[in-house]
Amino acid sequence: MFLVDKTHLTSHFKSIGKKPTHGQKGYQLPARFFDEKVILHLKTLTPPSRSSIISLSWLSKAVSFLSMVHSEAQDQISSLGSESDYYQALYMDYSVKVLDLCNLISSAVQQLTERRLLMNLGLRLINSSGQIPSPEKLKKAKDALIRSVHHRHDTSKEKGIRAKALIEELTSAINSLPLGKTSSAKDMIRRTLHGLGVLTVFIASVLVAVLYGQSDSVEVRVPDVFLWADSVNRMQTQIFELIKPKQTSDGGRTKGWLLELDDTASRSLAICDLLDEIVFDGDDNRSRLENGVKELGNAAANFSDVVDGLTNGVNGLFNSVLKTRNGVLDGVRKATW
Repeated sequence: MFLVDKTHLTSHFKSIGKKPTHGQKGYQLPARFFDEKVILHLKTLTPPSRSSIISLSWLSKAVSFLSMVHSEAQDQISSLGSESDYYQALYMDYSVKVLDLCNLISSAVQQLTERRLLMNLGLRLINSSGQIPSPEKLKKAKDALIRSVHHRHDTSKEKGIRAKALIEELTSAINSLPLGKTSSAKDMIRRTLHGLGVLTVFIASVLVAVLYGQSDSVEVRVPDVFLWADSVNRMQTQIFELIKPKQTSDGGRTKGWLLELDDTASRSLAICDLLDEIVFDGDDNRSRLENGVKELGNAAANFSDVVDGLTNGVNGLFNSVLKTRNGVLDGVRKATW
């Protein structure tokens, strides 16, 4: 059992003039304040429009949004008192699952980093001299570019299954938190944990579906007690429709690629075709190769930026959750001294 006795809170809710009483109205005000903060951060997460595939840039913004929401809830969660020991245990279980998810998502993002390295290697081999390189070097460049398109860890499937299982466990925990009137500290904590949970499941489901290829995304509906429920539910429906497997002309099913991956992959394959013409057909069309390499270089630079952004976003979420978790543990230690 976790016991916390924290008398001095640093929550921004303390700036709301008169100290709230332990009545329904007293807890409704911070609940509304939290909802308004979520709505404010949602403005950074406008869904993609008129696009058939999702982008790494959107995923980066989504993770950053989730990190900001966890930060907004930090003071409430860290101030869990001994009367809320059940929710302390629930949060500790929730937080370790989110931290595990962050590690699994980071592993998938690492694959994107390795694609970037292979892509840059191919470009360097082609640009290593002022003229068209030797056939041997061009073959190495083609091999690097092909591997950048198809690169994937052998353990991806196993990790993807584990990530989806964690999301399902989080969903089950959320469903154990019924919502009603916010008339006590316990109600406020339960409401906050429920809100964090549904947003985490939504964003994590998208990340796992896109990065690990898990076709059956876990969907959780946001209860209408939250002011942002309709906005998030609509966005969730739109995003899940965007990332679900598409029907191909031959009746098969294929997954849409990430926007930036699609761009770099198509340009890489186009250069590979040019390299075949040069190596096997003796075509010395230097200008076509230079133009193709320049276009791929620009696409690769953009790809590199969004991969770094996604990496920073996942790290930010990890640190935000870890900070709140440590705050709860600090309270437990102080209560036991």
